[in-house]
Amino acid sequence: MPISATRKAAIRAEIVEHAARLFRLRGHAGTNIDDIMLAAGLTRGAFYAHFTSKEALFAEIVRMGHGLLPRLRAAEKTEAVLDAYLDREAIAASAQGCALASLAGDVARAPLAARLAYANVLHGVIAELARGKRRALDADATAIAILAVGAVTLARASGDTRLSDWLLRCARRTARALMKPKPKAKPRAKKSPKRRVSPAKKRSTSRPKAAAARPSTRASRSRGGRA
Repeated sequence: MPISATRKAAIRAEIVEHAARLFRLRGHAGTNIDDIMLAAGLTRGAFYAHFTSKEALFAEIVRMGHGLLPRLRAAEKTEAVLDAYLDREAIAASAQGCALASLAGDVARAPLAARLAYANVLHGVIAELARGKRRALDADATAIAILAVGAVTLARASGDTRLSDWLLRCARRTARALMKPKPKAKPRAKKSPKRRVSPAKKRSTSRPKAAAARPSTRASRSRGGRA
């Protein structure tokens, strides 16, 4: 007897839920189909009724964008979401619960479908951080996304607790500074264009000096006549 569409959708959702948890915990290479179906309480044969391959399932999980993106969409204030995301007490939950932070290395080695799905999720995060700004790919919002995801990824990988705490604290402080509204620049007063003054032609002073040195012929004649 064929299963109903509702039951089929429920089974698919269960496979995705367990696969997402295992992929974020063990990575793409460390998780196989048998592990996923065992966690879902199903046989391996049931997998292919829903997905063509493990890569197709992986791409769908990345596309769902677990973690930071849905939290930003559901919140009114992004500052509170970022503070919680970069909290050192919640670093394990943030890293394992966020596809951007936990699956970046796996996605880089995955087929194109997974990498494009990752790019779409990252676009969505930047757009949420740029809410209310002119551009969806705002430079400050992009920098905040890099800081948040990068800090969580590095803090999770670091074996030094003090360094991990420092990374998260620096990222949180810088993100807050970038989120502050910038003062509007005062319009510059328009300067009136300067008139170009043509350089005055240099007049030769040799002639007047020579003329001044020579007495006029009339003057010399008159003086000679008087004498």
